[in-house]
Amino acid sequence: MIYVKLLPATIALLVGQVNYAHAQESSKQSVQDDSEIEEIVVLGRMFETELRSLELQRESNRIVNVVSADGIGKLPDRNAAEAVQRVAGVSIERDQGEGRFVAVRGLPSQWSSSSLNGHRLPSAEEETTSRATAFDFFPSELIERIEVSKSVTADQEGDSIGGNVNFVTRTAPEERTLDISLSGGYADKADGDIKSMSILYGDRSEGGKWGFLANVTGWSRDWATDNYEPRRKGEGIYRLELRDYTGTRDTLGLNLATEYRLEEGGKIFARGLYGTLEDEETHYKHRLRFDKDRMELQHIHNTLITRMQGVEVGGEHFFGDDKQLNWNLASYDNEFRYGNTPNKDDRSYFVMRFDQTEVGYVGLDDDGLAYNQIDGGTDPAENIPTHLPDGFVMDPSQSSLSWVELYKVYVNEKDKVIATFDFSSQFSSELELKFGMKYRDKERVSEFSDAFYSWDEENYGPAPALSDFTLSDQPGRNDFLSELDINYDSQFSQVASMSQLENFWNQNRDKFILIPEESALVENGGALGRNFELTERHLSAYGMGNYELSDRAILVMGLRLTQTQTKVESQVFVNDEANNGYLVPFNGDKEYLSILPSAHLKYALTEDSNIRLALTRTFARPDFGDLNPGGYYAEHDNEFIGGNPDLDPTYSWNLDLMYEYYFDDSGILSAGLFYKDITDPIFKDVKEGEYNGVLGIDIYSPENGEDAWLRGLEFNLVRKMDFLPGFLSNIGLSTNLTMMDSEMRIPGRDGVVPISRQADLLHNLSIYYDDGTFSIRLAQNHKGEYIEEHGSNKNEDQYYGAYTSLDMSANYTIGDNLVIFAEALNLTNEPLTYYIGNKDRPKQVEYYGVRGQLGFRYSFF
Repeated sequence: MIYVKLLPATIALLVGQVNYAHAQESSKQSVQDDSEIEEIVVLGRMFETELRSLELQRESNRIVNVVSADGIGKLPDRNAAEAVQRVAGVSIERDQGEGRFVAVRGLPSQWSSSSLNGHRLPSAEEETTSRATAFDFFPSELIERIEVSKSVTADQEGDSIGGNVNFVTRTAPEERTLDISLSGGYADKADGDIKSMSILYGDRSEGGKWGFLANVTGWSRDWATDNYEPRRKGEGIYRLELRDYTGTRDTLGLNLATEYRLEEGGKIFARGLYGTLEDEETHYKHRLRFDKDRMELQHIHNTLITRMQGVEVGGEHFFGDDKQLNWNLASYDNEFRYGNTPNKDDRSYFVMRFDQTEVGYVGLDDDGLAYNQIDGGTDPAENIPTHLPDGFVMDPSQSSLSWVELYKVYVNEKDKVIATFDFSSQFSSELELKFGMKYRDKERVSEFSDAFYSWDEENYGPAPALSDFTLSDQPGRNDFLSELDINYDSQFSQVASMSQLENFWNQNRDKFILIPEESALVENGGALGRNFELTERHLSAYGMGNYELSDRAILVMGLRLTQTQTKVESQVFVNDEANNGYLVPFNGDKEYLSILPSAHLKYALTEDSNIRLALTRTFARPDFGDLNPGGYYAEHDNEFIGGNPDLDPTYSWNLDLMYEYYFDDSGILSAGLFYKDITDPIFKDVKEGEYNGVLGIDIYSPENGEDAWLRGLEFNLVRKMDFLPGFLSNIGLSTNLTMMDSEMRIPGRDGVVPISRQADLLHNLSIYYDDGTFSIRLAQNHKGEYIEEHGSNKNEDQYYGAYTSLDMSANYTIGDNLVIFAEALNLTNEPLTYYIGNKDRPKQVEYYGVRGQLGFRYSFF
């Protein structure tokens, strides 16, 4: 047998954990049998549970950390994405200060996969057409554990070049449980409230055969964002946008689970899940148009709604002592849409703009643009002046209604049927064999339009002015971008309420006329890139074996075959020589087989150290938006802009090597190397080709590029300072560091560039104190800068800036049932930044402020 040192607490934890393992894990399997390698399971907690997870990591055939279910509540991480951000090599992308997309080892989020109970979730998001799932709708209180697989085995889905993040929901407890959590807090920049509530109830029948769980959680928070965005023409700034957001986000989650234990030790189970995020946003945007000599004031209101629901049923069945069959049927539905603003027929991102002309900007260059200092101008990067004349204040009586915009998005993706079957057999005392299949039937609908309407002056006279409405000070005006050494708000106009403007639109809609040349619609071809229907079927089969080479070594080998069939239905807009446009149906089909071998070796060097080696092949399917064949063909420009249904998936050979050393029962030191050899990465290309029988057309579309590679180093240290005297022995340290480097080539650009969206540095540092009654943690999280989009040269590359957050959490336990907790996030008010070529050439900078909560958790049983 492999060198192990079992602790009673660890054995007890493992026995408890097996009852909520997902369908691909066996409730009868030992620590050595239940998995293979290179998977991290995170629940969150202070050092007590971290030590238990380290012991399981040492015992298992995989790299595994397991912590008790209440651990996520020990950290100030409120949604599923944030709950995983502190794992080595894992990072998140944020929206309005909250975690959304999850990425592994710094690669693009769409090159990693996110799953729920082993099933990859459908995606639905306002602006993203990739396969990455936004997890801000999913409360962390519903999660039993999180599994991060960095090197997958054959019984896992293989579309995960970076890795897989699997969120496992809570299931029926072993005994009656009733937990209630309530908290309230304050969001500084929003000057608003934060409220959250969670109730969990579960029980088992007499004898323990039937069990159930119901878990509901709600979270409401006011939020605000101050933002400035310079828009550039070349190196010059032609427009400066000053954006002031306020809003309220409401998250609701529901998890229902039941199971019945069979006589032979197996079980039948069912789960139902619902998660929703409703984000009502009011946004006032002052746009200083240096190039047009005007000031624009946009009034914006919308409600963004994401809803995901799913159901699954499954079973685990044992045949004798050495055979097991697991099966699972599931269906998931994810939808994004706007709320009923300004009305249920026009529901959209609603914008009403007022313009004041003849502003008289001063201090601009001869070309009428402003320039940052890095480009030879006078404007500092952080305090770009308004260039308004002294004493200027926007005059509502001189600000006339320019247009109304209805920006509409609807996305619905369904995994209508997911069927999984896994069979395992203990062939001999040294060899276990496992076989299985998985089928998915997917459907995705994407609808988009961006319509602009102007006031019909010919029939109804001059357009209304801003002064025709009841005005008040802009919310949050007095401290807008107070982080900067510039007083932007002094030139702000007063604003109208959004309800007043929406009523005006609803009562006068027939007095507006569509502006076709400004609008992106299906009819004029401007919206075809985001209007399509897609169906996709995945069929996978695998076989694998766990072989105990000696009492020190285990070898896991397997092969997975995945067949993908994709069909996309769209249209192409053709604009002929006479400038007459018409739509032509355009469909695309693609089918391919992915062959995904894997080999994993674990070797126990000593009782306290292991070395792990893995060689795997994984892939990433092309993004939905890239597969859409619809586009726009202009005969007069001889150009076609569209997608490419013939794209090949991106493949990667992955090599992972890891060493780990355990400090008895007080921590771990681990270090690893990884390398990825990537083929067929996708980039945007322009080439001369043929369309509809016409030669010599400039075709803009995504294409498969040349090979790329990524390499990295991962370091992790968890250490309880139990060697220190007295109360100092309750101090703990948890830190990890991941450093990466990559190269790829882009046709038409000299030299090599990093892979887009690949961060080169990730690190976490947590210092905490935990004496069993009182615990407190200070946690820092860092993600390095990365290129979001490549330009034609280095100075035109668009960067997502480095982000470092500092959070705090504390817990005080009273008796056996009550825990008082406090949490504070973004203590340093870290800004989110984008820039072009250099950080002194900003593209977007926004601040979210500090927020915190105080609450309690009470367990009745």
